[in-house]
Amino acid sequence: MRNSIITNVVMPRRFILAFCILALFAGGPAFAQTGSATSPSWDGHLVWVLPFENNSTQPGLDWMGASFPDIMNQRLSSAGFLTIRREDRRYALAHLGLPADFHPTQATTYKLAQTLDADYVVFGNYTVANGSITATARVLEMHGPRMGPMVEKQGSLDQLVRIENELAWKVAVQIDPALNLDEQTFLAASRDLRLDAFENYIRGEVEPGIDEQIGHLTKAVQLSPNYTQAWLALGKAYFADQQYEQAIAPFSKVPKGSRQSLEAQFYAGLSYLYTGNYAQAQAEFSSIASVLPMPEVLNNEGIAINRRGQNGTAFFQRVVQLDPQNPDYWFNLAVSERRRKNYPAALKAVTQCLALRPQDEEAQGLRKNLMMLKDAPANATIEQTAAVTHEASAQGTSVSDGSPDADASSPATSSTASSESASASSLDYEPLERIARAYDESSFRQAAFAMEQMNAMKLRSMPAAARAQVLCQQGNAYVNDGLLLEAERQFQLALAADPQSAAAYAGLAQVHEYVGSSSVAQQEANTSLGMQPNVAAYLVLARLALAQRALPSAQENVGHALQLEPNNSAAEGIQQAIQAQQAIQSQKTTQ
Repeated sequence: MRNSIITNVVMPRRFILAFCILALFAGGPAFAQTGSATSPSWDGHLVWVLPFENNSTQPGLDWMGASFPDIMNQRLSSAGFLTIRREDRRYALAHLGLPADFHPTQATTYKLAQTLDADYVVFGNYTVANGSITATARVLEMHGPRMGPMVEKQGSLDQLVRIENELAWKVAVQIDPALNLDEQTFLAASRDLRLDAFENYIRGEVEPGIDEQIGHLTKAVQLSPNYTQAWLALGKAYFADQQYEQAIAPFSKVPKGSRQSLEAQFYAGLSYLYTGNYAQAQAEFSSIASVLPMPEVLNNEGIAINRRGQNGTAFFQRVVQLDPQNPDYWFNLAVSERRRKNYPAALKAVTQCLALRPQDEEAQGLRKNLMMLKDAPANATIEQTAAVTHEASAQGTSVSDGSPDADASSPATSSTASSESASASSLDYEPLERIARAYDESSFRQAAFAMEQMNAMKLRSMPAAARAQVLCQQGNAYVNDGLLLEAERQFQLALAADPQSAAAYAGLAQVHEYVGSSSVAQQEANTSLGMQPNVAAYLVLARLALAQRALPSAQENVGHALQLEPNNSAAEGIQQAIQAQQAIQSQKTTQ
C-alpha cells in the first residue's frame, strides 16, 4: 500500500492564530516561557518584505534582491514583529493564479498583501555601480492605506549586510516609532556573517535546479561552518531530492533552541521515518511537541509509535480534535483503530474521512475492509470474510456502515473501487498512515506567537519585581545564545515592569558591551550597581577596563565580583587575564 502524503493547506493567518490559542488552552503540555509581559499586539505587526528590484544593468546581481527580505525578516522577527516569508508569497501568487517569479506592480502588491493579511508591506530597489550599492526602501501601511517616506542607504558592496541591517532598523522604527531597541544591536546581529557565505546561501535558496541549490549551500556551510540557516536549507534541499540519509546530518547541525530548530527537527523526524529509524523519528517529533503540539507533529509522532509496534491511537484522537477538517487525520485514526481491532471506531473515523473527501479511493477500500471485518465471526479468516462479502454482493445485497454514501458508486469510479475492494480483501492488506510531510513554518511561528501571548498573560498576573526577574532570565538565555536583539527586548520589557531592576540594567550592559557600545555598556552597568551590587555588572566593567588596559580598575571590579561569588568561573577567567597583562607590563618595565 502506498504511503500517502498530506498536502499543505494554508489557512488565513488570523484564523491560525485563534486556532492555535484554542488548541494550546485545550490541554497541551507545559511550555517553556519564551514570551514577554508586554509584547506588542499581534494585530498591526504582520510585515511582508518583498524582494528588492535590481535597477542595475548587471543581471548577475539579481540574487541581492532576495537577500534584502532575508536579512530584514531576521531583524524584524527579532524585534518582535511577525514576518511573511518566501513560501507565503509563493502561496499568495499561486492563489491568484500567478507564476512564482512574477514581479507585481504596486496595485498587485496591494492585492497580494490583502491575500496574505499583511499589515505592512516593505518594498524597495537597489543600484550597483563602481563597486558601491545604493538601496532604498518604502513602507506601505495597509490599514490606511498610507505610504511612508523613502529611506536610503549606500556603501561599498562588501557592506551589503550592514546596509540591509540599517534599512531594517529604519523600517522597524517607521512601523513602530516607540520601538525601544538600539540601532547598534541591529547592526551587530550579523557581524559574524561572511558575505561570500551569505551570497552562496541566497543563491542556493533561489536557484531553480536542485543540484545548483545543493552546490551553493554546501559552499556556504564550508565557508561558514556555524551558518545555521544554510545548514537548514542544505538539509531541506537534500530532503526535497529524497536523499533522506544525506539530509539528516545538516539538520543535526542546527542548534537546539535556535529559531530554526523546530523546522530542522521536523524534517529530521521525517527523514528518520523514511529511512526506517522510527525510534529516532519519535524522539524528534516528541521534542517538538513538548514545545508546540501542532497537529502535524502529533500525527507524525503517532505514526512513528505505530511503526515501532506500539499503540499511537491516542495521538490521532487528539489530532482530529485539533484539526477535525483534515480527512487524512481521520484516515490515520481509522488505520490505528483497525490495528487495535476496534472496528466500529475505525469505521466511524473512515466515514468522517470520506465525508470530507468522498473520492478518496484508499479510504473507500479501507471502509469496505472494515465493514467486512466488523461483520465477520470472531474466528473467521479474512479470506472467509471476503468470500461471504463477495457472495452477498453477487446476490444483490450489501453490507453498509450506515453512512449516506456507503453504497454510492458512479460508473466512473467503479473499476477503481473494484480494485481497492480486491486489495482490501487480501490477507496481506495493511493500510499505512499518512505522513504530514509539509512543514507550515507560518503556522508554527504563529502558534509560537500565540504561546508567547499566553505566557505574557501569565506574567502580567505576577508582581512587577517577579515579572522582571523572569524576563531577565529569558534575556540572559538569549545573550548566551548570541541573540542580542531578542535579549535587549526582554531586558527593556523587564524595565517596563520594574524600573528598579538591577538585573535588567546589567543585562543591557552586557548587550551593549557585545555590540561594541562601550560607553553605553559602562553607563548601564553603573546604573545597575547603583541599585544593587551584582556580579554581572561588575564583570562588564571589569572586561571593559581590561580591554582598555586599565588594569587597576579591572582588578577592583573583578574583586567585587569575587566577593559576591567567590567561585564564579567568569570572574576567575578575567582575573587570570588581568594577571597575564600585569606580567607583560612588569616585563616591559624591567627591560
